[in-house]
Amino acid sequence: MVNPRAGGGVTASRLRAIEAAAHEVFGACDCVTTNAPDHATALTRQAVADGVELVVAVGGDGTANEVVNGLVSHGENHAPGVVFGLVNAGTGGDLVKTLGVPAGLREAMTFLRDAVPRPTDVLDVKLTGNDGAPLRRACINVAGFGMQGEVVRRANAGSKRFGGRATFLGATLRTVLDYRPTPVRLSWTDADGVEDSWEGALSSAFVANGHYCGGGMWVGRGGSIRDGLVDVTVLPSLPLIRLALGVPRLFTGTIAQVPGVHSRRVQHLVALSRSESKVLVDLDGEQAGVLPVEIEVMPSILLVAGQ
Repeated sequence: MVNPRAGGGVTASRLRAIEAAAHEVFGACDCVTTNAPDHATALTRQAVADGVELVVAVGGDGTANEVVNGLVSHGENHAPGVVFGLVNAGTGGDLVKTLGVPAGLREAMTFLRDAVPRPTDVLDVKLTGNDGAPLRRACINVAGFGMQGEVVRRANAGSKRFGGRATFLGATLRTVLDYRPTPVRLSWTDADGVEDSWEGALSSAFVANGHYCGGGMWVGRGGSIRDGLVDVTVLPSLPLIRLALGVPRLFTGTIAQVPGVHSRRVQHLVALSRSESKVLVDLDGEQAGVLPVEIEVMPSILLVAGQ
């Protein structure tokens, strides 16, 4: 499943190399390209119906999200036994860091061919779509809302010609300067089944199944994509200078050390806006909708080729 628009369109120029590497490593296989949003989801469902055993997304985290939604939706795995794999060709390239997939084409495909598939958690997300209608999607890596949703919107609207980290860092710094925190209420169930909540003016929140998002922001440090939990990091309204100085800590995995930042490990989360302002939601690097959002971990629901 190849997204030719991944990596700012660079992947389109590598289609022959991708196909050659796939045939060299896997032998008989089909290389199909996507041509519209959610096309990878439809192609994945067709591949499952045709009896495939391994579906590989060649693209970024958004392409991975679409393929995963072709395998898992509405809280169920519709393709038990089918393995998901990822070859990075995108701007951010965050999920592959958690899965340990090498960078080179042949190296990545050889890794996927030889890896022992492991049961992996996926998030079941219910939110309001950008059109105002209810939306339900699976998310395999990181969900975010508040400032993070705006960062993703800006990053995806840009050219991405300077690469993932520079693209997302630039979008983050611009958003820090002009974002207005919105009152929200978060409620969650933690690892022990204990319910708790937080309410206040929110700058940003990250709900991390994987370790990284936004071109290398380490927001899931210490967690696992296979532990049945997500790492939630909440950045409340902070003085501008403290918020700006905290940005580098997003990349070192130490943002939770900033005074006022809250972190929890949970299995279920609900976020509601307390104002009429729209709070944008990001799922796997794509701006998918707005609050309210409900996120629940589906433990070990998908077989994934990776560490």
